Amino acid sequence: MINQQWLHTFLTLVEVGHFTKTAEKLYMTQPGVSQQIKKLEEQVGVPLLNRIGKRFELTREGEFLYQFGCKRSQEEDQLYRELRFDDPHKGECRIACSGAMATFLYPHLLKRQKIHSGLIVAVEAAPNERIIQSILKNVIDLGIVTQPSPSTELVHESLGFESLCLVLPSDYASQSLSFDTLEEVGFIDHPDGAHYADRLLSANFGEQFHSVEKLRKRGYINQINQILIPVSEGLGFTVLPEMAVRHFPHQSLLYVAPLIVPIHDELFLARKKHRILPKRYEWFERKIKELLREGLKKPNAPV
Repeated sequence: MINQQWLHTFLTLVEVGHFTKTAEKLYMTQPGVSQQIKKLEEQVGVPLLNRIGKRFELTREGEFLYQFGCKRSQEEDQLYRELRFDDPHKGECRIACSGAMATFLYPHLLKRQKIHSGLIVAVEAAPNERIIQSILKNVIDLGIVTQPSPSTELVHESLGFESLCLVLPSDYASQSLSFDTLEEVGFIDHPDGAHYADRLLSANFGEQFHSVEKLRKRGYINQINQILIPVSEGLGFTVLPEMAVRHFPHQSLLYVAPLIVPIHDELFLARKKHRILPKRYEWFERKIKELLREGLKKPNAPV
């Protein structure tokens, strides 16, 4: 690596054009300037100056090094300017949440990018544990989780509560709901299906429900925006967060059954405790909180 002090002396010498004046400008002695130029030539392995009496001219290699040094100096100046100026309308914003939450939030967040083209909105749909690990590894900067991490490196801010919904085909809206009815309809499974169904069904059908494995399965799909399609077609029931249900386009084909024991997940905004985020994140944090205050219902409120 080229010695930065020697390179700076060389660039100053070329720009000033005189050893004595360079020494005065850099608060050095003239022999000190000459010595640094000689050390730089030894380091790069080629002569940089043709000395003609008290004058000098750059060699071909000296011209290359001077151009290189000027470019590096400009890049460093640009770097310092960018480090000092935190543009709230430029850069990438990396956020992770559940698939259902991503479906809800992403269109709203993209509106910000349409206004400020320098922004890049990067939203990843991921399970709770992967979100936590991604924050800890600085892969993402903000995450929405349902289970706070015990890690002391993270901070969590409560955003509200989201209900789990028992969703059936609309034909069942006029029928009395029982566990036998659910068995008759059959379960549409998905990546979080077992976790959601176990919590909701055990709380509401405890005597009859034994395990998700014993449910009559009618299908499986891992795309969040397609889980409710087989339900709307009358092929089965499923359990999903209310955000996923609310944004399904064919609401008239669904029936969200009332529950004796409502099940809610508290949502948290997670981030690194000692990581100071760029100013561009301020709008996204405010918007996420605003949207979830409006979109989430309090426990015991009807979906």
